Amino acid sequence: MSSETRATAPTAPLRVAAERRMADSTPIDLSALTPDEIQALVYELEVHKIELKIQNEQLSNTQHAAEESSLRYQRLYDSAPIGYLTLDPDGVIVEANRSIAQTLGSPRAQLVGTKLSAFVAAHCQDRWHFARRDMMDGRARLDVTLAIVSADRRAVDMQVVGTTVSEKAIGSRQVQLALIDVTEMHRTERALQAALTAASVAEERERRKLAADLHDDAGQLLALASIKLHALGEVSEVDRAGRIGELTALLDEIRTRISSLSFQLSPPLLHDVGLVAAVQWLAEQLEESHGLSVKIVQEQEIELDEVSRITFYRAIRELLLNVVKHAGVKQARLRISREGTMTRIAVEDSGVGMPPRGKRRGFGLMALRERVEQLGGSLDTHMTPGTGTTVVVSLPSPVSD
Repeated sequence: MSSETRATAPTAPLRVAAERRMADSTPIDLSALTPDEIQALVYELEVHKIELKIQNEQLSNTQHAAEESSLRYQRLYDSAPIGYLTLDPDGVIVEANRSIAQTLGSPRAQLVGTKLSAFVAAHCQDRWHFARRDMMDGRARLDVTLAIVSADRRAVDMQVVGTTVSEKAIGSRQVQLALIDVTEMHRTERALQAALTAASVAEERERRKLAADLHDDAGQLLALASIKLHALGEVSEVDRAGRIGELTALLDEIRTRISSLSFQLSPPLLHDVGLVAAVQWLAEQLEESHGLSVKIVQEQEIELDEVSRITFYRAIRELLLNVVKHAGVKQARLRISREGTMTRIAVEDSGVGMPPRGKRRGFGLMALRERVEQLGGSLDTHMTPGTGTTVVVSLPSPVSD
């Protein structure tokens, strides 16, 4: 097709229609017109010509303004610090800005036609698949954090926000995404978490020191006092024996209570053997002191770091004491398990359940929840009328070398 044909092609239908209308109308007999009428007709044609010229100028100005606006948008789109992508329904990249091209370490020309999933880390593939599926089905607006691996194997954490739009020109839906680099924010969060962990370890060391002082120093002093009491000589032989026996029994009880307190604050088994051994000792103490029978479903120790062991032990103690106080039953069940990247403990009972959150008193569970969430975990409570309560505490498992 020649350039002349291409130029006139869009106006051909209008010309045909105009010629057809002229053929249907009565032709103007110029010979029958007076010079004044001919002059008026020429004048009208000149005015119409000028009107067309003004319309063409306005159209040209409008087109020029639209091109400038499109150019400004393209510059903003390309220079934005946020990455932008457009995907087709299959997740294939159809458009990308400069920022995301730099992040992915690949020229835009090479990105187009590539699936975004090719840059999603393996452990985030399922998350991306289900999030994109839900968005395409209209069930949710995309807002998910993904680990993105660039072409040169650099890993960054990206918050991906997106929505679907209908593309009438191609008769299908497209996905428009904004990708924000949150790697530094996550690094800061991890640094804060490490600081909290260090503070927790320091706090636990102080508790252990206090426990040792209570057990060793106070216990030895009380034992010495017991020995000295045997030297009482100011009472008769008959009374002396009874009083010494009473005082000795009292001192023994004090010593036992102090030892029990030190074990409850920080049982040596927790640090020397592990969580399961410490919990088994705790269960024996609770059955002896409160009549609560605890069935532990986990006989093998699970590898945990010190902070996780301490947190889980305190959580188990708090939850089992809650069973004693509120459940109205004498049996509880404790499950300790490791599932993927998380370690979980679940305390179950078949009692009356806890009151609604708004009516609960005390700070035990609230403090425990905050502590667990600071460590990147969660605390979930499940209550079913007539069947009791289950509280699940989850913490990230330590990464193996």
